[in-house]
Amino acid sequence: MLNYKEFELLKDLLETSCIADIAKNSKYEVFEDENEINEIIKELSSRGYLENFILSKKALSELEKYKVKNAVILAAGGDEVSAKSVYSMPKGLFVKDNETLIERQIRQLHEVGIDDITIVIGYKQELFFFLEEKWGVKLLINPDIKKNNIYSLFIAKDKLSQTYILNSDNYFTQNPFSKYEYHAFHATVYKENTKNELFIEKNDFSRITKVFSGKNSGECVYGHAFFDNNFSKTFKKYLENQIDDFRVCMLFWEEFIYKNIKNLDLYAHKYNDDFVYEFDSISQIQNINTLFLDTVSQKINNTICAVFKCQKEDIKNIQILQKGLTNILFTFEIKDEKYIFRYPGDSSQFFIYRQNECVAQKIAASSGADGTFVYIDDSGMKISKYRQNCINLADIYYKDINFMKEVARKIRLFHEAGQARNDLERYFYDPVKECEKLFFEASKIKGNLFDIFKKEWQEIRLLQKYADMDGFKKTMCHNDINIDNILLSDEGIDIIDWEFAGFNDPGYDFGRVMAGLCYECDDARIDEILEAYFSRPASADEKLHFMAYSAIHNWYYVGWALYKESINESSRDWMIFFYKQSKKLLSWCLLRYEKKYKISREF
Repeated sequence: MLNYKEFELLKDLLETSCIADIAKNSKYEVFEDENEINEIIKELSSRGYLENFILSKKALSELEKYKVKNAVILAAGGDEVSAKSVYSMPKGLFVKDNETLIERQIRQLHEVGIDDITIVIGYKQELFFFLEEKWGVKLLINPDIKKNNIYSLFIAKDKLSQTYILNSDNYFTQNPFSKYEYHAFHATVYKENTKNELFIEKNDFSRITKVFSGKNSGECVYGHAFFDNNFSKTFKKYLENQIDDFRVCMLFWEEFIYKNIKNLDLYAHKYNDDFVYEFDSISQIQNINTLFLDTVSQKINNTICAVFKCQKEDIKNIQILQKGLTNILFTFEIKDEKYIFRYPGDSSQFFIYRQNECVAQKIAASSGADGTFVYIDDSGMKISKYRQNCINLADIYYKDINFMKEVARKIRLFHEAGQARNDLERYFYDPVKECEKLFFEASKIKGNLFDIFKKEWQEIRLLQKYADMDGFKKTMCHNDINIDNILLSDEGIDIIDWEFAGFNDPGYDFGRVMAGLCYECDDARIDEILEAYFSRPASADEKLHFMAYSAIHNWYYVGWALYKESINESSRDWMIFFYKQSKKLLSWCLLRYEKKYKISREF
């Protein structure tokens, strides 16, 4: 019978007979020093397990008791990075050096003779189907990816024996797997100043005694695990008895272990923090050189290189920006010039028309409304110049009337350039119908929102009818002008981010220009902004029309906020802001339209 250190030493001697290498290059903490290794070698030799550092038949026979039979890879998740992010793919399909993370794991398992591999899939499951034919793996479907990874293990419970448990987003710098494992364990890493990790406490024999969250630094579960036969048998019994408890199915499987820790012996194998990587947040993707650009579709490298006529190696200083409600942005440098690359997020595809954006962006560049433009395509990938030393507009937007007037003049340049074209009607954008789509989708989760806001919908539809009776000429519009989409730098004012653009009423572009946080409907500053736009004082009818479409603008964004929340994306406090703005404008405008057109309201 082998003890743990004897087993680990025999396993290491299968790879090398150099004691110094074993002491220095052990993948995880086992031996204290070379003296301890020498003592164990003497003991193993005396018992017939070693002959001149070569494993005897007795040793090889003993190791067979510990042979790994199979592996289960958990790849069903999509609730965080995968489901809503820029990548439009599950994390296991991120690419490093022309190899997906999950295929790297499969290859590393094959290298040590483990060919029986089961992958539990769920989110965008169809993207994994090719693995079955290419690698001979077995696929299991997790039908409910909203549950945590304990449910994926439940789906694969019949596969658990002498089994490696892997997460598809792991990247191992060296092959961590072996033909043999002594006991059930979980890889651990010591982390400083980290968030959202599960930490452990362990006894003197490295048995895990506690799994918990809430710390910033310490030893945490990180990477792969191994279940031996005894562990698997007990684990499955607990799993089958408890999985129907909704509090259980929302746990990480490591948390489930702690729930039953008295009868589940799981040990810690502590690795260096540069041995294994996990990708639980977008910023962590920068941990490995080239992974970010390789992952976000091969198109990114090709696009940058084609636009700038450069090589991949010329792309320097990539920094991911944690900003944007529908996209992920990253900056990069080419020949010491800084640019921003935008890659579109999944949820944005529902309410953004990329062809509209492409046309509007090019009109904005030619008209002088946006001087940052470099490149855009119909998929939504976009490159812009990075404006240095941009001024914070928090104390300027709405508050500095001269600045707001300059914004109005920029909008006018864009509108005039759009009106000069006669081919834009195919990009027609009806904000009320677009808002109806958002309400409809959000109602699937939140209940019938059309009933909840019945009065407001009646008023919005009526207001659009009155405003369209005014006969204003439509044009290409930005449709989302706000403080986040205006840049003020040494280069002047740029209106950016044309994702919501479309052929629309020009008044719609003033939704958050005229009706800001501190503006009332009769505020004289609104008259000044309109005068800057028209290059003359606006008539009462023009002002009414622009205020009406400002109301419609704000109501659309009530729908936007409701939709974002229905897919578990925060809209912060925007919903109440837009609701109040639209209600204020509706009341002001409808009263005047009824007087103007001598119409009595039917409700």
